[in-house]
Amino acid sequence: MAFRLFTLLAVIALGVSTWILSSPSHRPATGGPAASSLPGYYLKNAILTDYDANGAPSIRIHADRIDQVDHGPEVALYNVRVDYQSPSGQSWVMLGDTGHLETGGKIVDVAGNVKLTETSTDHAGTAILHTDTLRYDVTNGIATTESDVRIDFGAHALTAHGLIANLKERTMRLESKVNGRFQP
Repeated sequence: MAFRLFTLLAVIALGVSTWILSSPSHRPATGGPAASSLPGYYLKNAILTDYDANGAPSIRIHADRIDQVDHGPEVALYNVRVDYQSPSGQSWVMLGDTGHLETGGKIVDVAGNVKLTETSTDHAGTAILHTDTLRYDVTNGIATTESDVRIDFGAHALTAHGLIANLKERTMRLESKVNGRFQP
């Protein structure tokens, strides 16, 4: 009789503990801070390429590492190089420490020691733009910043705060606090 009572109590205890442990309040969280801090995927030494309507490469994004942000469609880029080929044949290179590629891949934000220069052979010795942050609109070929800007060309330097550069048309507009230094 004691054995049957013990077995009955053990079965009841097993049922109660299973019910308690299976309740939603005792389930481990799947989307906690530890899970969201890990990338959904990452790539090392990767190159992302976008093509124009004719099938020619229009932009290439090189990065030492690419991480998916919070398991979503956005990615973070590290040690970034963006190569842009304009429809009229100019080649541009943008370098930076980090970057962020927005959903759809049409906006690239680059930050940290950003450098933008034209690399076309017919425009040797062109200006080199230096800034802290630069936003590049791939579709329109427009680079913008609200940060301080320094443009070096030869022995000359030009500084400003803010810039809009149309890479397709090879034009730049400096926004404010423009200061130039031209040395012979």
